[in-house]
Amino acid sequence: MGKVKNYSLSDQVCDLLKESIIKGELKPGDRILELEVAKTYNVSQAPVREALSRLRKEGFVIHHRHKGSFVSNLSNKNIEEIYSFREVMEPLAIARAIEKIEDEDLKELDDLYQNMLKAGLNNDLDQVREFDGAFHNYIYKLANHEFMYKVWEDLSAVSNRIWHLTSQLYFDKLDEVAKLHKPILDALHERDVEKCVDAFKTHMHYAWEKFNEEQSE
Repeated sequence: MGKVKNYSLSDQVCDLLKESIIKGELKPGDRILELEVAKTYNVSQAPVREALSRLRKEGFVIHHRHKGSFVSNLSNKNIEEIYSFREVMEPLAIARAIEKIEDEDLKELDDLYQNMLKAGLNNDLDQVREFDGAFHNYIYKLANHEFMYKVWEDLSAVSNRIWHLTSQLYFDKLDEVAKLHKPILDALHERDVEKCVDAFKTHMHYAWEKFNEEQSE
């Protein structure tokens, strides 16, 4: 586990706990004890309590009265809702981004893709996730839609948790995940909205089908 930095203690504890949940270091059903977390990060229980309150609101933690706080489970329904919502929202981000995209933006997206591919070939799950998130985040930033970006920030934390689960378990090679972004990138270069949306949906369906295949075995 990481060390607490100087900015808002509750925010930092929240980020550290969230990352542990995303990576699966804290598993669904694991109990989170305030005192234990406070000792681990060398803070008082107050920021831990605030962090757990935020994590409950974001769906990472559930609280049972008289029992305490536990890492929430991810049901198939939760995962399907995230996939289906992203499939509706991201085409809007893509359409708005393509209206504004400049050559330097394409260069930045090219670099993110190459880094993702390199990380995939090295089978570095954390790095692939980081560059995958940065790639999609860049598109949402370009879209210049504050409300949608705020929704995306909330959604991406849960998406990361799903991504970590599905990619680690259901892809033989992590460069497969990276290569799914090449048709999206090509369509962005062509500034072709329809082609880019189709490529994005193919990317989403591929991941969703991989998950469903594994669940049905």
